[in-house]
Amino acid sequence: MKPLRKERLQQAIKQELSKILLEDMNDERLKFVTVTDVELSDDQKYLKVYFSTMPGKDSEQILQSLERIKGYISGEVARTLRLRFAPEIKFELDDSIERGVRMVRLLEDLEKKDNTGEDEINEDGLEENTEGNNEESQGN
Repeated sequence: MKPLRKERLQQAIKQELSKILLEDMNDERLKFVTVTDVELSDDQKYLKVYFSTMPGKDSEQILQSLERIKGYISGEVARTLRLRFAPEIKFELDDSIERGVRMVRLLEDLEKKDNTGEDEINEDGLEENTEGNNEESQGN
């Protein structure tokens, strides 16, 4: 499959999946699911769907709900987009947004500590007193 066609088809699948989850499903937990990316195999038989949820929602229960309805979703996507095959879907939790939020918080915490002159945190997550280290190196 040509790369541009594949990219357009993946975008259409992503939009259709989002629509199905938002409008067609009765499970309220699925209303908090965001489809972040999809990867369609070149033969269109396999579809990997990356999703994220709102913080505080049980992602394992949501994944189990998605697994239960993946046959329906696969058929709807194939029917709506007129695909030759109903792709076999594999759902994967995309926690990149959550990791990004954690990184921003860590950076903000480091900046606050740096501005207040508190002890710094090294790569291992242990606090170091930089003032004490400077005095020792100056004394020798």
